Amino acid sequence: MKIVLISTYELGRQPFGLVSPAAWLRGRGHAVACFDLTRQELAAVAVRSAELIAIYLPMHTATRLACKLIPALREQNPGAHVCCYGLYAPMNAEYLRSLGVGTILGGEFEGGLVRLAERLEEKRGKIFPQGLKPGESQSSMSELKLRPPAAERIDGAEKPWGSEKPRGYEDSALRYRGGDTLKRTPTTLLPSQSEPMISMERLKFEVPDRAGLAPIAKYAHLIVPGDGYRLVGSTEASRGCKHLCRHCPIVPVYNGMFRIVDRDVVLADVRQQVAAGAQHISFGDPDFFNGMRHAMELVEAFHREFPVVTYDVTIKIEHLRKQERHLAQLRDTGCLFVISAVESVDDGILARLDKGHTREDFLYVARKFRELGMTLHPTFVPFTPWTTMEGYLDLLRVLAAEELIENVAPIQLGIRLLIPEGSRLLELEEVRRMVAAFDAESLVYPWRNADAGVDALSETVQSIAADSDRKKESRAAAFARIWEAAHAAAGHVVPELRVREARAVPFLSEPWYCCAEPTRDQLVAIGGAREKAREAAGGADGFV
Repeated sequence: MKIVLISTYELGRQPFGLVSPAAWLRGRGHAVACFDLTRQELAAVAVRSAELIAIYLPMHTATRLACKLIPALREQNPGAHVCCYGLYAPMNAEYLRSLGVGTILGGEFEGGLVRLAERLEEKRGKIFPQGLKPGESQSSMSELKLRPPAAERIDGAEKPWGSEKPRGYEDSALRYRGGDTLKRTPTTLLPSQSEPMISMERLKFEVPDRAGLAPIAKYAHLIVPGDGYRLVGSTEASRGCKHLCRHCPIVPVYNGMFRIVDRDVVLADVRQQVAAGAQHISFGDPDFFNGMRHAMELVEAFHREFPVVTYDVTIKIEHLRKQERHLAQLRDTGCLFVISAVESVDDGILARLDKGHTREDFLYVARKFRELGMTLHPTFVPFTPWTTMEGYLDLLRVLAAEELIENVAPIQLGIRLLIPEGSRLLELEEVRRMVAAFDAESLVYPWRNADAGVDALSETVQSIAADSDRKKESRAAAFARIWEAAHAAAGHVVPELRVREARAVPFLSEPWYCCAEPTRDQLVAIGGAREKAREAAGGADGFV
């Protein structure tokens, strides 16, 4: 079967959500073409000849971009079965189905994709029993989709399919407002597909197959001030998360569970990327310390085999403090920096987000990192419904006082809280009261700050960050502009920004993050991909 796997955005690295299922599908005899639209054009020939088009949705930005692309894919190849998979697929199932998506897969999706391909192939054999190819038949390949049954059992009674109001995105906030208990994203089989929408099966992971993607030299680089740049590879040692932060999109799908990728598979993936020129590996795990033994044994094995290759990981502040005895081991095995989702320095906001750490915990960890000579890259969601002007200024003052200006990408200082479908934030009555109806196009519950000036400041900061990136300004220069704008917005005399000369820190060149809205340039690029999908194209179709 000819299968196209598409990623619209994955933080400036080769998408693990393409290369992992590509290995599973190719290993079972399928012809797979992978397209990362941040680095490749979408080949019209591949789209037109595909029997299955599967789009990877790991985050909000990727999903927004995919929703702009799906109509063009269906127009180009109306017979192909369209599947969306990844964290944001089940969270937005109703809207995706309205766009014509036939199968939704979340959680551990590789097995589901394999079974879907097998099911479609079996169905194709029944539709074309005499060996006819789909293009030689008057039948539409859309016949390959499983039709929903004529009726379903709801609360013990048989009701016609479609007679019930959808239980998805449209009325989630209303259900919460009605006092219902938290509704987790369903994990059961859906009438309209054979595969579970969310699978937590324990997979025997396979070594990712990176054939067909742009080389790693085309992706984000590691910038090392005073020492140029390094080529960056990426991999995952675990998926899911055992924590339940209210704003996190992992929670509605994994609900406190995580899965380990076998160490041998991780090392084999690193090995092939080092052979391709990678000098640094970025681990994409939501929290590298979810499985401590696995993590520490892995970094020791990593360092033994690749002593000159550095790496970075993402770890919660809570874990960094509880497991501080392991920090020196990270440093000594080549960990160049640790990313941590701090989100806020306001204890009230941290409590609402159920982050598991306090302002004091963050300050303790930041100082411990300086003591150990390590680099911490904190990330933030500075603009929330509870953010005040004074609270925002406090964040800037903390970053200056803790010598973290160089450690924070400017865009991090402009990010607004997203409340997607399934968010645990909807457990909070104050959130249910303040959000508007779900916006299907933006895929969020919109909210406004009680202080319109705070919302305006978020737009100003985002503009400064984007302009700074275009001009290639230093982080310190961008911070100074944000410092001035924030004090002006608060009606304060702008105080002198007194900072000691901080050591330059290594960082990745990709400026956008998973919880940021798509930029205009990204939306334009997807528009270009849509047009490319409509154009006739010759040559190889890209299947491997």
